[in-house]
Amino acid sequence: MNTAQIASAARLLIVFVGGIAVSRGWATQDQVDFLSDATMLTAIIGGAAALVAAVYGVWMRRPAGIVASAAKLPEVSEIKAEQALADAVPSGKVQPAR
Repeated sequence: MNTAQIASAARLLIVFVGGIAVSRGWATQDQVDFLSDATMLTAIIGGAAALVAAVYGVWMRRPAGIVASAAKLPEVSEIKAEQALADAVPSGKVQPAR
């Protein structure tokens, strides 16, 4: 999918969900129209993408993520780590320190 297709799908989803919200009295038609505007949709998708990237970055920088990244390197043959960390990383290269 390219960017235009993603934006079109997101706009249709907003209009669909917005129609349900309007019919139940949770939102007005003006609010739904505002959210489905191309400029607002671009801002929402951009903000969501930035949030996903930030969460992914934090997740990968946790100790188990760093060790897992190191274990994927071909030049690394073995990693010694504490038992809990070795258990958290699904790699044969990561062994508990004895």
